[in-house]
Amino acid sequence: MRFSSNNRKVLETFYKNFYYLVSLLLFSILILRLFQLQIIHGKRYFVQSEKNRIRAITLKPLRGRIFDRNGEMLVGNQPAYSVYATPYELQSWQGIYTHLANILKIPEDELKTIVKKHQQGKFNPVKLKRQVNFETLSRINEERLDLPGVGFWIESKRFYPSSARVAHVLGYLGEVSPDELEKFKGEGYRYGDVIGKQGVERQYEKLLRGQFGYEFVEVDALGREVRKVEEQKPIAPKPGMDLYLTIDVDIQTLAESLLGSRKGSLVLLNVRNGEVLCLVSKPDFDPSVFAGIITEKQWDYFQNHPNHPLYNRAIQSTYPPGSTYKLVLAIAALESGVITPEWSISCSGRFRFGARNFKCWKSKGHGVVNLYQAIEQSCNVYFYQLSLKTGLSRWADFGRKLGFGRKTGIDIGMESEGVVPDEAYLDFHYGKGQWTEGMLLNLAVGQGDLLVTPLQMAQLAMILANYGKYFRPHVVKRIYEPVTRKEIPIKVDSSQVQGVSHRVYEIVRQGMWLVVNGASGTGRAAALQDIAVAGKTGTAQNPHGDDHAWFIGFAPFDFPRVAIVVMVENGGSGGAVAAPIARQILQEYFRKYPVKLPEKMAISLPVE
Repeated sequence: MRFSSNNRKVLETFYKNFYYLVSLLLFSILILRLFQLQIIHGKRYFVQSEKNRIRAITLKPLRGRIFDRNGEMLVGNQPAYSVYATPYELQSWQGIYTHLANILKIPEDELKTIVKKHQQGKFNPVKLKRQVNFETLSRINEERLDLPGVGFWIESKRFYPSSARVAHVLGYLGEVSPDELEKFKGEGYRYGDVIGKQGVERQYEKLLRGQFGYEFVEVDALGREVRKVEEQKPIAPKPGMDLYLTIDVDIQTLAESLLGSRKGSLVLLNVRNGEVLCLVSKPDFDPSVFAGIITEKQWDYFQNHPNHPLYNRAIQSTYPPGSTYKLVLAIAALESGVITPEWSISCSGRFRFGARNFKCWKSKGHGVVNLYQAIEQSCNVYFYQLSLKTGLSRWADFGRKLGFGRKTGIDIGMESEGVVPDEAYLDFHYGKGQWTEGMLLNLAVGQGDLLVTPLQMAQLAMILANYGKYFRPHVVKRIYEPVTRKEIPIKVDSSQVQGVSHRVYEIVRQGMWLVVNGASGTGRAAALQDIAVAGKTGTAQNPHGDDHAWFIGFAPFDFPRVAIVVMVENGGSGGAVAAPIARQILQEYFRKYPVKLPEKMAISLPVE
């Protein structure tokens, strides 16, 4: 088929016009797209391109320091060095893993696993090992030409210059765990960082940690650093806040030495604001051990030691309180109108209930005693009979009113609630109708299912000292912001026990005065020469060994400043073991913080 010249021209014209039309359409689309990218969305894409071109390098802040109430440093910082490497460089140089593993004394396979597991891009540095020694640091410096992409960061580690350990108050730091990395995702934690694990280091982590700073570098298309970006100013890291604790380091040091190698705890509270002046749990640990790298062997020691040195016995351990809890029963009976303080019984050394004899600690008995004398001499028979008159429900109700069965809210966390058994509790654990009133007799003298923490007992002493008013125990006194140089005081929460009258407190307090100052008092070893101390001893039976020794108290009697609890596991008699320790602590407190009392204090004491 042949086309005429006219037809050929028409066809050529059609194709030419179609080509022009398609070209015009394609160029129009291109121009529109360029307009969209550069004009409409130009600002957004510019920001994204800058992000690709500029990399932010994290600058770590100094962790906040910790001081005692008088400004003595308990925890400071000293320089430490961490080794890091760029994954791209490690993969590009043959034999570098072997060489680096030899220097760091880490198996090569483990080194590769660290890099593979924690790298975030080929050009973001990965921390390989923290707190390397000077020898390792020197070798890296000397051989840096053979170790491309390998360097070190100057970080900090904790040091402890004080004579007191204060271990369970301060707590310790440890490497952030995978679970913590997930929990605090988005807060800047990375593999190899440290985080508070216990005590104030954990509870005040966000304040102590500080805020990261950043400097900015330009990178090429492969992500390699080219230069520092001078036009974008670096952001300096903000150091963590300093904490000033309520702890007095001198009293703390003495308390630690007095407990020595014994298991137990000691707490001294300021009854006017809830400040913890000292808190000791024994056995304890040297917090400086955790400032370094904890080996698996060391961690196994702490975790599996039969005495559990990491366990804070003052707030985590729960014990039967023994005779110290008789004060709660006395309050319940008096406030409920069950007895008057003059109600008396005759103690022969035992009390027959059903088919069982319940013994008094004094086998020959105390004779005829009223409430004051029963508290003074800690007569079991008196409180056995008083518990039957008062009843389980009232006893448990007043125990909860006085702060037992719940946490005090102290600001170091990990606190136990204890147990105040009531009818529902006993029904659940023993079965309805399977327990008898004989259990109440055990509870009356602080035994059986009743469990308390030493801090709860110190809080009871504060409540009694203040006629029902108490403050949340706390260990941080104020916070110091090193950048602005501002001090932030800690808000003190206070409460008042409801349903207990001033008269009832007065009666129980007078009984406590007799415990320490009376002729037959069980706590006379806690007495001071010039300061009137009130207290209560306890010797709690322990099914796993010797009795636990307790002493709780407050001083001065008419102008209370401090409340104290001493608890010695397997210590035996509270009057013989715990009370003398309390005396030495109170003596040191009043030596450092003397109080001017009237020459003759008007103390209304019961007539024996």
